[in-house]
Amino acid sequence: MSQRLLYVSSSIGLGHVLRDLAIAGELRRRLPDLEIVWLAGTPAADVLRDAGEEVLPESRRWFGASAIAEKCLRAGQLNLVKYVYRSLPWWALNARLVNRVIARDRFDAVVGDEAFEVSVPLVAHVLRLRVPFVMIFDFMGVAPMTSNPLERLGSWVLNALWSLDGRVYDGRPHSAMFIGELDDVADKPLGAGLPNGRRHVERHYEVVGHVVGFDPTDFEDRAAWRSRLGYGEEPLVVCAVGGTSVGRELLESCAASYPALAAALSGVRLVLVCGPRVSPASIAAPAGVTVLGHVPRLYEHLVCCDVAVVQCGGTTTTELAALRRPFLYAPVDGHFEQEVIARRLEGYGAGRRLSPSDMAPEALATAIAKELASTPAWPPPPVDGATRAADHIAAALNLPAGEGRS
Repeated sequence: MSQRLLYVSSSIGLGHVLRDLAIAGELRRRLPDLEIVWLAGTPAADVLRDAGEEVLPESRRWFGASAIAEKCLRAGQLNLVKYVYRSLPWWALNARLVNRVIARDRFDAVVGDEAFEVSVPLVAHVLRLRVPFVMIFDFMGVAPMTSNPLERLGSWVLNALWSLDGRVYDGRPHSAMFIGELDDVADKPLGAGLPNGRRHVERHYEVVGHVVGFDPTDFEDRAAWRSRLGYGEEPLVVCAVGGTSVGRELLESCAASYPALAAALSGVRLVLVCGPRVSPASIAAPAGVTVLGHVPRLYEHLVCCDVAVVQCGGTTTTELAALRRPFLYAPVDGHFEQEVIARRLEGYGAGRRLSPSDMAPEALATAIAKELASTPAWPPPPVDGATRAADHIAAALNLPAGEGRS
């Protein structure tokens, strides 16, 4: 009998589902008979269907994380602590969906990419799973972004619960992986009286490295890729904001910078990639600017660009670092996870952070022109995480009888 895997993919943005597809591809290379079925909300479910994956019908009742995050957006700021607390009732509904699916169908293991709907009740001993569960993290703990005492207290409570997961993710039968590097986690306590975050990851999770869905060596001939995608020799700037509507302001800022950019760079071409949650028709772009919706395999366009302007999402910035393209990044205000990514990029020396003062049209045009003239000097980051993650999941699928199966 072939093995079956339930893969629960996070639906906040697109980075999670793209790395999940990369991991699934590696899994299938190891286990050709493995059947993978997916549970995910919009927009992740749409990406999976477009990729030909089997998405469970229950996904249509899944409350997607992108929608929750957008409800928490205020004046361009996304407070993730508030996001987590507002997510709890929706996570409870999603958890019931997961329970029904697992009770109805036979699975040999479950993988959850930031599937807190499964992880939180599992750690709180509200949920019991009869098969191994592999949780995927790419950050450890939450951090308050203001001095609000309620936010600080809320962060401490969440971190206190999170610090208990080592009792669950011990490999008998449940386990956890960390996408990234150990240095991505701050070497300090998660809060007063709580464990050190970096030591917790080192002790309880397998650190697998970064995941991208391509081999960077396949893109060494940039001229060939530019020709294949219809780009000429003109300077090319790509602005992309991922899978939520949180990046609308960045798209609008790039569009507004185009007249000054065109004056500074003769023949420059600006491409705005809105993703699945921002309507291209809603962006007021001047003549000469190309506005696109969701672009599959965006990395193919990123390798062609002379400079990219992006938010500080983990997947897109890792792709740009691996492709060694000049880029500017603008972390979402109040988004502590993107601040972690920004510190990682600073450590690499990859890209350049945009400050609020850089977002005025003339200033942004100047920053883009300056970055376009730069030469990437950072070392390529390790991007073999999909291989190591697939090894981890394959081991969970092949636990000896009795370890986690009923």
